[in-house]
Amino acid sequence: MWEVIKDPSQRSMAIRLDSNHTTEFVYSEISELCENKAYVAQGDLYAYIDSGANQLTPYIYTQVSNFTNGYAIVGDSFHQSILNEKMQMLLPLSFYQVRLPQQGLIVVQSDEGLWGVYDLMGHEKIPPVYDLPPKILNRETILVRKNELYGVVNDCNETVHSFSYQHITTKGMAYKQGKYLRLF
Repeated sequence: MWEVIKDPSQRSMAIRLDSNHTTEFVYSEISELCENKAYVAQGDLYAYIDSGANQLTPYIYTQVSNFTNGYAIVGDSFHQSILNEKMQMLLPLSFYQVRLPQQGLIVVQSDEGLWGVYDLMGHEKIPPVYDLPPKILNRETILVRKNELYGVVNDCNETVHSFSYQHITTKGMAYKQGKYLRLF
């Protein structure tokens, strides 16, 4: 049993784990339980707890998300990273924006507004040089845009289809100079 309860003054919350166990009224926010974890706040800082209300991380985050497929987005006031189910950050806390992993790859945005890709080990696979977030279809087909032209690269940033298209759909149709072409 997992139930969020509010104190009579409505200023803090607690978690009732079962009929005999209730945490103290110390939380200012409690998320839903996802993948046996929840984020909680004390004031403006967040931490993660498990389904038994045991604290898994310190209260250091100002941005948090629920866990999805073993990962959550966390951050401070300026940057974001990815936290895995072992409560380890996969990337340095130095990206303006990150996306949850897809196909074993993490799309990141630099402070300059450019997009790139890292793997789950924290290795840069595609440098942040692209105008829009890369669309990862698979490790061999990643749609990117640079200088307002679309192309396709693989997870080693090797060009699969040149940067000469005005648009490429996720279904492999490319538009160039008034003509549609099938790329993949």
